[in-house]
Amino acid sequence: MTSASILLHGGAAVICAACAAYILAIGRGAAVWWLAAAAGAAGLWSASVALTPAAPLHGVAGGLEVLCLATWCAALLYHFRRVAGRRGRVIGLIFGGCAIVATAVALLLSGILDAAAPVARLILALLVVVLAENLFRTADEATRWHVALPAIALGGLAAFDLALYADAALSRSFSTPLIDARAALTALAMPLLAVAALREGRWRRPPVSRQVVFHGATLIFAGIFLLGVGALGEVLRRLDLEWGATAQAGMIAAALMLLAVAATTRSLRSRLRNLLAEHFHATRYDYRTEWLRCVGTLSASADGAPAEHRAIRAIADAVDSPGGVLLRDDGGGAGLRWAGSWNMPAEHLMLSADLPLFAGDTARVLDPADTTTAELRGAYGPLWLAVPLPHDGGLAGAVFLAPPRAPFRLDREALELLRTLAHEVAMFLAERRAAERLVDERRVQDYAKRFAFVAHDVKTVSSQLSLLLANAEEHIADPEFQHDMLVTVRSAAGRINSLIARLGQPGDVPASGREEVVAPLDRLRQLAAGKPYPVRLEADTPAPLAAIAPSRFDTALGHLMNNAAEASPPGEPVHVRVAREGERVVVEVTDHGPGMAPEFIRDELFRPLSTSKRGGSGIGAWQARELLREAGGDLAVCSRLGAGTTMRVLLPCQGSATA
Repeated sequence: MTSASILLHGGAAVICAACAAYILAIGRGAAVWWLAAAAGAAGLWSASVALTPAAPLHGVAGGLEVLCLATWCAALLYHFRRVAGRRGRVIGLIFGGCAIVATAVALLLSGILDAAAPVARLILALLVVVLAENLFRTADEATRWHVALPAIALGGLAAFDLALYADAALSRSFSTPLIDARAALTALAMPLLAVAALREGRWRRPPVSRQVVFHGATLIFAGIFLLGVGALGEVLRRLDLEWGATAQAGMIAAALMLLAVAATTRSLRSRLRNLLAEHFHATRYDYRTEWLRCVGTLSASADGAPAEHRAIRAIADAVDSPGGVLLRDDGGGAGLRWAGSWNMPAEHLMLSADLPLFAGDTARVLDPADTTTAELRGAYGPLWLAVPLPHDGGLAGAVFLAPPRAPFRLDREALELLRTLAHEVAMFLAERRAAERLVDERRVQDYAKRFAFVAHDVKTVSSQLSLLLANAEEHIADPEFQHDMLVTVRSAAGRINSLIARLGQPGDVPASGREEVVAPLDRLRQLAAGKPYPVRLEADTPAPLAAIAPSRFDTALGHLMNNAAEASPPGEPVHVRVAREGERVVVEVTDHGPGMAPEFIRDELFRPLSTSKRGGSGIGAWQARELLREAGGDLAVCSRLGAGTTMRVLLPCQGSATA
């Protein structure tokens, strides 16, 4: 045998091995295993011939050839039993027995009576041909689609073997050209078994990734293209023209550049993906991948894309659309208004939600003759598909998509996927709207809370001014009273101005952004000096600075001291003690009043607008705790009926982790 024959058999062995591996990768089950075994046996025979070219059908190569025919016979027998039912068992036993006998005889004659070996192999090949023919005729139209390719591939190879063995039996030697042709025919027939394995697993998703199939097909097409260009360049070079070598180099460089352009062209990639989905996959979509893509698109806020763009892309990418428009329901019953455009003009347009286009939850191709379509295309350009976004029994909006990059067949599977994605996008938009409304409500609630605080403090200032007016009629001529009156009025005016300013600010945050602190003991002395009731201050050790704004400290402690004075008997001082506990400053405000029940502390004390005092507003204790918590502190209550109450103010020290 020549070197070309060795390369031919070696290439056939590689192709057979690749087909066997591919068959095992894409399917499971006995039928797939038999197909892989048939391809593997052919590959072993081709490899043995390439390794022992001097004896292509003798010795080890001859024995592997007989086993190859026996394996083909067994594979066809398995398929025959599947399509023939009970009758196939009897016929299978007959064919199987004959095949075993023929295999044994062929193996024995190959080593003992070499001249009669072609006759025995001829009988075994004839069994394969007859079995393939019966398999094809026995199968009905439904099952023939699954068994036709194995019958054609294996039966065709066995029929060629009949000609090979008949020629050998007549001429007493094997024809080298026929053996080489058999290797080429084997390499061409094995891919048919791979396609048969794909058909076998049509209703099962192949374990091979769709990305692997897509990129593998891309490489195959690119390889075929480059081989064609290379062959054409070789023809030009062999013509021995002056510009042959130049043309060859230029064609290869241009081909590589053209492949780079094609690889980056979305429309070409879309066409290839649609081709693979139509002819190589049982379903158009990998639903796990599509679901993860949709979730990833909607949640990818880190890339800075607006939520409306992400909502459009979550649906557009499923049908490979390059752009779209989102219309949303504002909730006022006016219809659907423009909310965002992706790769399309931003034109504010409004449509009625009662249009037949939005009936149901199924995507619809836009009718060019419809007036609504004309209005949409006049505002946004060419549009192809309308996808309603149903939510909570109504319509949350609609997405209008531009035509896909490649021709797309909108079948039932695509419509069901679009319906599922539309529900997910509708929930995404509804959640974002609910979050936006919650933020607005919190802002209003915060403003209402600050207004309640200010109203309570205004009440305190009003009480001070009322007391001042009541004493003015009697002491207006006293110079000392006049001085105190000016100080009080000035302080009240400043307090009112600060309260008005607090209404327009989210809190007492310094403009410089630096931490504000107070010296608790010094601040309490100033507060006690302005109270009309006695206050007794105590401090175990020099207290550190507390991390809180002075205005919050004054307001919170002022409310607690006033409440303690109201609860204490007349003339009984309010006890205020300052201490340090770890990284916190503790201020205890104690009274000797009637105390509070645990149920009252739990259910009523810190409940806004709930009070048991005549003329009270029910805000003081609640406001004090809220101000302390906003500063990183807290307020604890220790009280017993008949034994008084202690309000423990907990504040972080300056520079502590709590602050």
